[in-house]
Amino acid sequence: MLREDFDKKIKEELMQELNIKNKLAVPRPLKGIVNIGIGKLITAQPENRDKILEDAIYVLSMITGQKPKIIKAKKSVSGFKLRKGMPVSVLVTLRGKRLLDFIERLVSYALPRAREFKGITKNLLDAKGNINLGFKEVSMFPEAISDKVRYNFGIQITLLGSSKKREENIYLWKKLGFPIKI
Repeated sequence: MLREDFDKKIKEELMQELNIKNKLAVPRPLKGIVNIGIGKLITAQPENRDKILEDAIYVLSMITGQKPKIIKAKKSVSGFKLRKGMPVSVLVTLRGKRLLDFIERLVSYALPRAREFKGITKNLLDAKGNINLGFKEVSMFPEAISDKVRYNFGIQITLLGSSKKREENIYLWKKLGFPIKI
């Protein structure tokens, strides 16, 4: 389990290799934001809209183990046929134990199954060393494959580290098993 390894081994290794004396200053995964955009909802027939929203909620709750929040449009945009109050995406914010469990499943199951994924390059990392991943299919997660799911969704994952230094966050992600190629 990644949770136990992180508390016992990885924290100690990070303290030694980054030359940190205080255990509380060791970089750790702070939060993860998992988002499924439901733009299909806008062009869908009115009777199918509820089904698309239900599928997105079901898929995201199966992947993360947490009930997602429905994000609604703040204003109308006529060019996108979007009306104020329409659901735009479903989102989950993971912290603590659930975040580490999600990272373990992401690294061990999902990333190897992702099509044409060759590793995390420098353009997937921001200025603080946080990871931003986007995939066209959620079917790379074994939990998302079900007979109940009628639609295929894209997924966007953002992982934030606690360190203010980019190099320390990148080192943290490498220790957690992410295939970072810089």
